[in-house]
Amino acid sequence: MIVATAGHIDHGKTTLMRALTGIDTDALPEEKARGISIDLGFAHMDLPGGGIIGFVDVPGHERFIRNMLSGVYAVGHVLLVVAADDGVMPQTAEHLAIVGLLGVAGGTVVITKADRADPARIAQVQAEMRALLADAGCGGFGMVTVSAVTGAGMDRLTARLAEVAAAERRAGGAGGLARFVVDRVFVAQGSGTVVRGTVIAGAIAPGDTLTISPAGIPARVRRLQRHGRAADRAQAGERCAINLAGIDHAAVARGDWLVAPAAHRPTDRIDIRLRVLPSEAGALKHWTPVHLHIGAADIPARLALRRGEALAPGQEGLAQLRLSRPVQAAAGDRLILRDQSSTRTIGGGAVVNPFPPRRRAERAAVLAALDGRGMAEGLAALLDTLPGGVGMGWFAALHNLAADRAAALLPPDAVRIKATAFSAQQVERLGRKAAARVERFHAETPAAPGMDLRRLHAETARALPFETFQDLVRQSARGWGLDLSGSQLRRADHDPTQNPQDERNWRLIHPILDHSGFHIPSARELAEETRIPLAMVRDLMHRKAATGALVRLTAERFTLPHVMEAAAEKAAAAARRIPGGQFKAADFRDEIGTGRTIAIEILECLDRLGRTVRQGDRRGMAPEP
Repeated sequence: MIVATAGHIDHGKTTLMRALTGIDTDALPEEKARGISIDLGFAHMDLPGGGIIGFVDVPGHERFIRNMLSGVYAVGHVLLVVAADDGVMPQTAEHLAIVGLLGVAGGTVVITKADRADPARIAQVQAEMRALLADAGCGGFGMVTVSAVTGAGMDRLTARLAEVAAAERRAGGAGGLARFVVDRVFVAQGSGTVVRGTVIAGAIAPGDTLTISPAGIPARVRRLQRHGRAADRAQAGERCAINLAGIDHAAVARGDWLVAPAAHRPTDRIDIRLRVLPSEAGALKHWTPVHLHIGAADIPARLALRRGEALAPGQEGLAQLRLSRPVQAAAGDRLILRDQSSTRTIGGGAVVNPFPPRRRAERAAVLAALDGRGMAEGLAALLDTLPGGVGMGWFAALHNLAADRAAALLPPDAVRIKATAFSAQQVERLGRKAAARVERFHAETPAAPGMDLRRLHAETARALPFETFQDLVRQSARGWGLDLSGSQLRRADHDPTQNPQDERNWRLIHPILDHSGFHIPSARELAEETRIPLAMVRDLMHRKAATGALVRLTAERFTLPHVMEAAAEKAAAAARRIPGGQFKAADFRDEIGTGRTIAIEILECLDRLGRTVRQGDRRGMAPEP
């Protein structure tokens, strides 16, 4: 478990750390000279019952809030330190507000310097803190009074930390792809670049290849340390130091992330749910300049609100951040906003969508589906909302999930078309729309074999990429009562030849084809025999083939389905007569009693139908399905 300190300057945070762990967290010479914490300090404590607590000691001075913010991100517990003699001070309140905005679930108020105050003063400070906690929505915090000098109360504080750590171990760490927030970079003698920070999600081990995000630089984990000891794994909720192989220390900095390659997807626009602190003097308006603190990064940004909207002090709402540079983010990441001069905290909240669509209507639909919902519920809402379906790669990146974990969240009746998912209801709605349009097409052009798929796409499903629409039609057409033939879609029972002229011509052509057997006449021969214009014969034959009434051998030769069935039986007979079952075109020609040209045309058609398989100059029968 990771525990961060918080509280006003000179209230005893570093002294408390030294009393708990025996480690001086003020490591910088300037800190020792000035007697104040300037940057993050780190310590750890072995628990009596097993396990380790890692501590991040943060500076309390208002000038170093930026450093403080990079240390309290994603910790499991906070020790809010208040000196008994001073009581509540400005950074006590600001640090508590930050803790609340970051969503830290648990905390303990530690009233220090008890040796400097009488019981009445201590009771007064306790009452002040209870009121402050209640106002901040942190009424569940515990409270312990200690003296790091005399040791009074330290055993109670240690026992409380052990209880909290045990509860966190039972709850387990977060899942997802590996994400590590970098809050310190240095060069170790003989090892090279080392980064320190917190594993936010997933796990990291020596040998792993990660990506420095947002720069996109690949990096291999050479070695790993937890609390100064070599480790073979660090998982979500743990601090560690990572020795990176072949990476110059200038290539990575505080505020960067180390992430699994699949999680690297930088963004410079983030949709958020924002809560403005009640202490703000005025409302936040559209295009307000702010500083975004997310992970250990501090990024200038602009707050984008709908035209005419504003967020008043104490109000909560949806907004978008336009960042001055890209950042690594995922849904649920907590964030803090400070004012343009970075002198005060103005609000905070959580990422709703780190990859918002550019189109306003689609963005609003995505926010409505995601805001306030868990992953599975949000996915179900997206499936039923977005006409273009849900890109599962986008959804996986949104929640920092591996592809298989994202797919496991799909409802059982969802329809997958490669990387896009649709709800069953959405596919049914699209099917009804497509069927109605095809029906109108048949009414308008009854002699046409079907409606061109690209035209249908343009008129009914522009929100979908054509390739996705085409695959969806291929998969679902039968369920919609439609048939797809080539690039044309028709009603399953539609026959474009059911009109008086086609029926008259068919009555002349059909007997000729039926009686010709394997001596299949060409379209020109049929035209000459029936005295029907050649163009009309060709057109009718192609439309009959689209309905399945004819089988197309070539663009000029068609036959009836029962003739092709008989041809397949003849091919099987030829195969039985030849040792090994491999026959030549001449063997088949002799079997059906035709010329070589027609025999080869029939065989090539049988190949296309999957009835025969060609190997060189021989053929065999295809295996039974």
